[in-house]
Amino acid sequence: MPTVLELYEKLKPKLGEEEARSLLEFIASSVEQRAATKADLQQAVSSLREELHLAVASLREEMRQGDASLREEMQRGHASLREEMQRAHASLCEEMQQADASLREEIRRVESTLREEIHNVKVDLLKWSFAFWVGNVAVLSGIMFALLRGAK
Repeated sequence: MPTVLELYEKLKPKLGEEEARSLLEFIASSVEQRAATKADLQQAVSSLREELHLAVASLREEMRQGDASLREEMQRGHASLREEMQRAHASLCEEMQQADASLREEIRRVESTLREEIHNVKVDLLKWSFAFWVGNVAVLSGIMFALLRGAK
């Protein structure tokens, strides 16, 4: 990068001594006016840091509020779910008790019907058994009577 003196020496033959100096002074003053100083840069960095800290603090506060509202919402949901589960449990217990009672009644009816049928079968067996023995006694009596008559 050429220095100011080198640039002056190159412009002097083309522009002239006075014009070259004026041009370089104008450029130097323009650059100095537009160039940021170290203090300006430090102030900008300080300002940006402050803005960053404020933004971080704001975000942290929003996160705390969001966390608190989320916890509150979760607690409400948990309580609602617990209540719903208790209602479902109570309903299920009631249904099971009703089913148990109806099953017990049905078992009693079936048991009563079975006892009646078993009793009827026993009576029928006794009738048939009696008829069988009466028939056997009659047949044997007839055979004995025929044998005794034939033996005379």
